[in-house]
Amino acid sequence: MPVPRLAWPQLPGAVHAAVAARIGGSYTAADTQGGANSGVAALLHPHDGGHEVFVKGLPVDYAHGGHLDTERKINPYLPGSAPRLRWHIQAGGWQLLGFDAIQGRHADFAPGSRDLDLIVDALTQTGTVLAPGIALLSAWDRWGYYCTPADEAVLTGRHLLHTDLAATNILIGTGRAHLVDWSWAAVGPAWVDGALWAMRLISDGGHSPEQARHQALRISAFAAASPEAVHLLADAEARRWQDLYDDGVPGIESVTKGSRLWADFWASAQR
Repeated sequence: MPVPRLAWPQLPGAVHAAVAARIGGSYTAADTQGGANSGVAALLHPHDGGHEVFVKGLPVDYAHGGHLDTERKINPYLPGSAPRLRWHIQAGGWQLLGFDAIQGRHADFAPGSRDLDLIVDALTQTGTVLAPGIALLSAWDRWGYYCTPADEAVLTGRHLLHTDLAATNILIGTGRAHLVDWSWAAVGPAWVDGALWAMRLISDGGHSPEQARHQALRISAFAAASPEAVHLLADAEARRWQDLYDDGVPGIESVTKGSRLWADFWASAQR
């Protein structure tokens, strides 16, 4: 969920000095709307003409800052669709991650969008990547609360998962889709990301559940999943969003509704 955001100039001087040392000199910073789980997010333009860097960060004492550590540790193992981590800084009470900046725009999830082909390609590639041997939450850790113990095997797997495939976490540029913000990376069955993306096609792109299913079936890992497994995850995800909505989390009306439409679609397919 979104966290309080500072503008780049509001960061402590020690942070600015540490970043300048990493970049190798002076730079211009432009705050961005990316990195919803970050306390600061900016594009840095080095004055010496070097590569642009996207920086996101949080105070070191932020209670839920562990996802930055997840992003830092997982980055070397990510597929080519993800931006590379250039550096990690801890200074002035903040920790920052600096990534290669992607020259692109947020994905268009609307029916008929040309971006959908690029996203299918990216998710097909991601679906072949096994999780590395580092500590990650499992799909069961994420959704088991909404399932029965007998369901654990359905959500058990060895593949690396993104799990947060909102349109704002996919950038289109250089002729491909780039999956960004791996804060919620997990390990589980390869088909999970296809199912979660389809739900976002409904909430973020205005697809019908049938249209979303058609797109997801183009991803080989999802096409191999059983309808029962997809229904299990879809229902758990819908209940999770409903709980967040009931707790008063702002700005999630669309995804709460979309996740329930997706779950109900699969429930009807089981009858």
